[in-house]
Amino acid sequence: MHMKILHVYRTEPNEEVKKLVAILNEGNEALEFKLYEAKEDQDYDKLIQLIFEADKTISWW
Repeated sequence: MHMKILHVYRTEPNEEVKKLVAILNEGNEALEFKLYEAKEDQDYDKLIQLIFEADKTISWW
């Protein structure tokens, strides 16, 4: 089953998180939103849009 997955990162992912993300992304379309790089309010508008477009959203804290 092909899903659109959104990964939201609070901090830069370490190697373990990157491995888990790779496993979860297999056979799916994946997008990333890096909160640690978001500097302006419009970034959050984009995040909300991406959440509604995704089939699944995963937050990495």
